[in-house]
Amino acid sequence: MNWNWEVIWEYFPRLLQGALTTLELVFISGVAGLLLAVPLALMRSSPRLYLRWPAFAYIFFFRGTPLLVQIFLIYYGASQF
Repeated sequence: MNWNWEVIWEYFPRLLQGALTTLELVFISGVAGLLLAVPLALMRSSPRLYLRWPAFAYIFFFRGTPLLVQIFLIYYGASQF
């Protein structure tokens, strides 16, 4: 099997751009997840009920429902606004 290196070098800038976009999305998702997870964890471990209950409800909802159901709710629910 012979590789056609000309095709690879022709599309290399686009492949590199796609890889950089992927790394950018990974970084943004990680930061967003961290910014959401730390306050939720602190709220969840709080002795105050008014802080603990919203965190519990949020975590319970996202852990207890299938991802496909969440996607449908967000997709069809967001179109209502």
